Amino acid sequence: MSTYSLHCSCNSVELTLSGEPKVKAYCHCIDCRELLNSPFSPVTAWEEDNAVIVKGADSVTVYQHPTLRMRKYFCSNCGEVLFNTNCVDWRVVPQLLIAKNYDHQLPEELTATAHIFYEQRVVDISDELPKHMRGFSSPLFEG
Repeated sequence: MSTYSLHCSCNSVELTLSGEPKVKAYCHCIDCRELLNSPFSPVTAWEEDNAVIVKGADSVTVYQHPTLRMRKYFCSNCGEVLFNTNCVDWRVVPQLLIAKNYDHQLPEELTATAHIFYEQRVVDISDELPKHMRGFSSPLFEG
């Protein structure tokens, strides 16, 4: 079982990821765009028990989106986003945060394997990864 140790920019908060992520993808959904203010998000999604704050929980601020069933967790000191939750309460960790903690290289086993919610995209991506219209079980984008 793999374990990854992450911390925010000011080292006030530490997060441990263990086991396998539920998702390794580029998410293009409208909800993530609204919560994170980004055209798409390279993420890994983990069950709550596999993405645990191990230090500095008192330094974490939680933002509850006013209309979505999503929250954003960030360091109160440096403002770095640690993870957000999605509608099924998985902890969605930015791949950028993981890479920052590993000499700016994302561990290969955590690299995105697909694009999801591609039908909701605001930018076209030209790569070889499969592009699912919605989730992983949805049809692929043909374009």
